[in-house]
Amino acid sequence: MTALSAAPTPGAALPAYTAQVDIVSIQSQVVYGYVGNNAAMPVFRRAGLRAIAVPTVILSNTPHYPTLHGGAVPLDWFEGLLKGLDERGVTKVARAVVCGYLGQPGQADLLARWLPALRAARPDLRVHIDPVMGDRNDGLYVDAGLVAQYRGLLVPLADGMTPNHFELELLVGRALASIDDVVAAARALIAQGPEWIVVTSAAPMAATPGTLQLAVVTRDKASIVTHPEIAIPPSVHGTGDVFMASLTARLLTGQDLPDAAREAAAQVTATLERTRELAWEELAVED
Repeated sequence: MTALSAAPTPGAALPAYTAQVDIVSIQSQVVYGYVGNNAAMPVFRRAGLRAIAVPTVILSNTPHYPTLHGGAVPLDWFEGLLKGLDERGVTKVARAVVCGYLGQPGQADLLARWLPALRAARPDLRVHIDPVMGDRNDGLYVDAGLVAQYRGLLVPLADGMTPNHFELELLVGRALASIDDVVAAARALIAQGPEWIVVTSAAPMAATPGTLQLAVVTRDKASIVTHPEIAIPPSVHGTGDVFMASLTARLLTGQDLPDAAREAAAQVTATLERTRELAWEELAVED
């Protein structure tokens, strides 16, 4: 006869387990618009992944509008949010940490203390960093101190990074005129720790008109992915956040890096086409 499990005693406490979390997403948060976590979380959900959003700033909207309210998450709050992830057991089950826009250099200091301890306890956990600092159209739009923080503190802690061309130039401290220059610069970062670098809008001056290039670089391989350039209003931002989220999701589901980068670029293109179709001033990210 098969033994039956005993029914729980009425009123007795049931065992509790940490909720399943695949990704900890540390990025900006806005009330209106789709950048940072607002752009990334729908991508994770559509991929069937559970993500937790940790805000670095809480803003009414991006700074590209005439008015702006809110600001960076205070450092004691930010430190507490990271500590809470440990205390609730989230960091014992998460499969990846994604870091995007940071609100101030002190947040980079806190991440540089938190991530090494996390990686020591969880060598299998992936750390993906998008060093959001600026772009060719807007220039540098973060505290200048963050450039040095990324170079000295965060690059060595990443398994993978997704700088755009402008940000890669900041990280290596020199202008990059060609794809060969981009690949060499990416490998200079890889020598500091990351396994791969995917450069968005790579070598724009060398791209065929109407197209953008991705440079997918590892220590011993490099490939170029070309995708259409979609004209959008200057207020539309967040494409890099969608790309990183899509790339991370695809890598976690087992795709290899070149295929994941190619499909993530296609997802960004589709999102931009939908944004243009709707004539929105914000990215049309679909849940």
